[in-house]
Amino acid sequence: MSNISDWWKDYLETNAQKELLKKQIKQDLEENVEFTRLYLEHSYAVWSLSQKHQNILSKINQYFDGKASHALTNRFIENIIQLNEMDQVYKENYENVMLKL
Repeated sequence: MSNISDWWKDYLETNAQKELLKKQIKQDLEENVEFTRLYLEHSYAVWSLSQKHQNILSKINQYFDGKASHALTNRFIENIIQLNEMDQVYKENYENVMLKL
């Protein structure tokens, strides 16, 4: 009879430890969501850069002409496209993190 009682105690203790571990993991993940969101926003912060590029682009068009203006304009347009792609990657990463929770 003692053998069955010991097995039952071990079983209950193991299940209690599993539940405690699950709760701890869930709590850790929930705490990291905000940190991850802020990290992604900081890593992929493109809106202020995009606006600055637009301002620089308009100044290039005002102060340069000919080939220099055309080359600089193309370079800034490429940068804006890359920033938009980075913004899309950020949004996909953020959505992916949210779906995992």
